[in-house]
Amino acid sequence: MTTTCKRGSSVGAQYIAPRLGRTSRIQVLRRPGIVLFACMLVAPFVLADCKCHPPGEGETTHWGGNEMIVMKEESSYRQLHGVIEVADGRPLKNALVEVLDHPDYLLDSSHSRREGPPEQKRVTACRTSTDGKFCFRNLPPGKYELRSSLDSGWNVTHVYVVLDKQNGRGWKLKVLMRVGT
Repeated sequence: MTTTCKRGSSVGAQYIAPRLGRTSRIQVLRRPGIVLFACMLVAPFVLADCKCHPPGEGETTHWGGNEMIVMKEESSYRQLHGVIEVADGRPLKNALVEVLDHPDYLLDSSHSRREGPPEQKRVTACRTSTDGKFCFRNLPPGKYELRSSLDSGWNVTHVYVVLDKQNGRGWKLKVLMRVGT
């Protein structure tokens, strides 16, 4: 059985494909809308991860506890972002997180811990929000000290980290802080 439809007939649906190389007006208007909609869906997940706040004017490391905690990340990272947590896994809000240059003293066993860090330049800093997260976008590849501190009574945590945008891990860095004993 063969069914034929005449143009203008109400039987069946008719679809005429657009010619190759030509774009209909609807397609031209739809593309930016789809892209904008996709950005609205994705942006909160990408941008919401970075909630840290600027530190106070002239604010620097809060030297407090009686211990210097030093960590060295074995792998490099593509981006410097993560979370500051207390040892039991709770996020630590309002911690000061600083990124400093010249971190090699952290690996030098002959460097006296009592001397403190050498002359360093702070590259950037932020204070964590209620979820303990921090992020530093657009840092150039290199070696850094990530230093986290809170009010007096907390030990300062120093992390030796390497940024390598091409070969580094894309994971978040988890930094643990402890109250001084």
